[in-house]
Amino acid sequence: MKTKTSPAYSRKRGNRQSFNILGDLEVSIEARDNRFGIPLNDLFQMAARINKKRSFLFVSKVLGKHIPVRPHVSLLAGASLGLLYREFKGGALPVGMERIVEAFERPEIAGEVYEALKQNKMAVDEKTLFIGFAETATALGHAMFDLFEGEASFLHTTRESMASMASCIDFEEEHSHATAHRCYAADPAIFAEAETIVLVDDELTTGKTALNIIRDLHRKYGRKNYVVASLLDWRSHADADRFGEAMRELGVHIDCLSLVSGDIEVHGGPVEGEDRDDARHAQTVPACEPEIRELDASACFEGFASGSGDAFYLKHTGRFGLTSEESGRLDREIGRAAALIGGHRAGGRTLCMGTGEFMYVPMRIAALLGSDTWYQSSTRSPIHPSDDPGYAVRSKYRFESPEHSGVTNFMYNIPRGHYDEMILFMEREMPEQRLADMKRALRELGIPRIVIVYCGRARIADPAPIGSYSPEDVVFLLKDLSGLRLERRTEERESAMQSGGHYSESLPIEYEPTPAYIRLFRDTLGDSALALAEAVGIVSERIVARRGFGIVLASLARGGTPVGVLIKRYVQHAYGVSLPHYSLSIIRGKGIDENALRYIHQNHPDERVQFVDGWTGKGAIRGVLTEACAGMERKYGIRLDDDLAVLADPGHCAELFGTREDLLIPSACLNATVSGLISRTVLRDDLIGPDDFHGAKYYREWSGSDVSNQFVDTISAHFGRVTERAKRAAERFGQQEADHTVTWRGMRDIARIKQEFGIADINLIKPGVGETTRVLLRRVPWKILVDRTDNPHLKPILLLAKDRGVPVEEYPHMTYSCCGIIKAVKGESE
Repeated sequence: MKTKTSPAYSRKRGNRQSFNILGDLEVSIEARDNRFGIPLNDLFQMAARINKKRSFLFVSKVLGKHIPVRPHVSLLAGASLGLLYREFKGGALPVGMERIVEAFERPEIAGEVYEALKQNKMAVDEKTLFIGFAETATALGHAMFDLFEGEASFLHTTRESMASMASCIDFEEEHSHATAHRCYAADPAIFAEAETIVLVDDELTTGKTALNIIRDLHRKYGRKNYVVASLLDWRSHADADRFGEAMRELGVHIDCLSLVSGDIEVHGGPVEGEDRDDARHAQTVPACEPEIRELDASACFEGFASGSGDAFYLKHTGRFGLTSEESGRLDREIGRAAALIGGHRAGGRTLCMGTGEFMYVPMRIAALLGSDTWYQSSTRSPIHPSDDPGYAVRSKYRFESPEHSGVTNFMYNIPRGHYDEMILFMEREMPEQRLADMKRALRELGIPRIVIVYCGRARIADPAPIGSYSPEDVVFLLKDLSGLRLERRTEERESAMQSGGHYSESLPIEYEPTPAYIRLFRDTLGDSALALAEAVGIVSERIVARRGFGIVLASLARGGTPVGVLIKRYVQHAYGVSLPHYSLSIIRGKGIDENALRYIHQNHPDERVQFVDGWTGKGAIRGVLTEACAGMERKYGIRLDDDLAVLADPGHCAELFGTREDLLIPSACLNATVSGLISRTVLRDDLIGPDDFHGAKYYREWSGSDVSNQFVDTISAHFGRVTERAKRAAERFGQQEADHTVTWRGMRDIARIKQEFGIADINLIKPGVGETTRVLLRRVPWKILVDRTDNPHLKPILLLAKDRGVPVEEYPHMTYSCCGIIKAVKGESE
């Protein structure tokens, strides 16, 4: 049974407690005061530091640093310091002392007590700045500040050096392994205007750090009132006298508040010997290769601040200053992040791990993730581990800090096989090579599932305008490559693709239609506009019925772009709702543009993405989309629906469509001049960098031939006539599941054609009116199969085939109106 020190014991003078740490190192404690009567062994244990300046360490059991704790217990520790300050300022305690002590002894009620305290904030009427000391007390100081409103503000010191900002205060923590402290305030006036400054640390041993910061503050900002708040205060009489000397020297007043104060005596010297990492359980717990996933939570946070170079930080952590008014924004951000992360939990016993100074936000999120959640943080502090019962640090894992080159970080007290899941929080995204050593350490923990959460990612810049559509219709997420010569002759390009090259590495020379073909396009558009408008209405109504209006349209460039514009216009017409609409690149064999999807998520974090294309052929793009969506969740934690909305689905591989008839969509008849003057998309390492969108050319010189807006204007002009019919048709689809089941029926036809015509590569078969048109416009066709030569949808196909001398053969046994077969050259194909 666990034995607790009674509150009476810790308040009595003359009572001592000794800790034999390691070797001959021994620390004796005499507790003078314990304001709330919290049992000492609920507050700390002891360990040996790897530090010649100070050989021992009080390892807090409430701080959430070296020992895993219930997150609300850590928050309550900071809140308890807030209560001390509240008493100091003459305020009443909103919760009785006995309830606070009970919360430390019974962590399951700590959340209830903490929330009660936070709901009863004290308004301060003088400008009061709370400063938490890095790295250990950043969360402690923030949790203390959380109990106040009005003229209160918070800031924490940092070990980081930011060349782009001037440090407002600099001081040394003399006993530490990393001595230099700095402080960067977005508004340096926060120091000059403060009347009272509250310095927050987990422990005062000599108080030299507090005096160092007070001297620097006094030198730069003049006379203030100072309060030093800590969990533990072990200053000797000589140390306390130095505070009196500083007050007389500077002409200021310094008050010290702590949960526990007393005297310590140290016997023995630093522990010598090997600094070994944890090897415990290596034989008893089977090794496991964990699933390591990454989750992008950056869209949950509203503001970011720049540091040096490409470093950036969350705005509302307190690193650059935080007002009590801004705390409400941070609360909302934390709530959003907790909801996102909670949706990705696997369940079971979960350890949430903050990193370095980044403690408070992960701690608050962990507190919202459920009862079987524990919290702690990585640290720079080197400590000797030992398996001795009662010793504070039983296991140890080291790794090079991803954020700070040459700095070693540690994780302590993680028994192998103890947790089902770890959620590791990083303030910002790091390059993969900087994560390598940390991931190596994570694999040693014996935790089967690890999720690395990035609370901040470098924001993707807005795209430069491109294309001939109005930005009200669509925003292209594409890099403009207009100045480059990327086109190759059709035969040369075909040979390259069938020899192992990829179609996205070059562009075809765009087909210049004959006057007869342009007339055919215009006639076809006039004849089919009403039917196409109804098909647009049907697929739009079905999207709204399934998704509602909280969606972003993401059309697949470039064939999906005109259809996306039409869906956006229909929803605006029928419901008065303007849906965001972007066009992005997806490339078979290479995948979707991840930066484009991250950009959409960055700007629309609470809305779902609806992918849009013009039509389906074999369904290859649907397969690429499904794989891409799975990859986005694995890599970034962004969940996407892979269902594709199309105007026509002759391949029977989409659930959302306007029709399954293989009809002629006039936009398939032309290239750039009906797609916003945008080329096919390009993806080449020498042209597209890691932070770029996929590329495309903008053919501005063809503006005189551009019919992009004429196409969508002609169809959308009929929306008023088809709206009611579209609504009724969409309702019928909703009632008859068989009518929209994905059967991949078209693929069976393709397999039969492949066998009957002796075609070695299925990628040489392009089914449907749209794909057959593309074969005739930019590939080397072998022959065209048609269901019947009098099919009215095939007029452009037959005209193009005649112009190019391509044989046409009737083949009635297929779901498609036609099928284009590419001439085999050799090797792989597009």
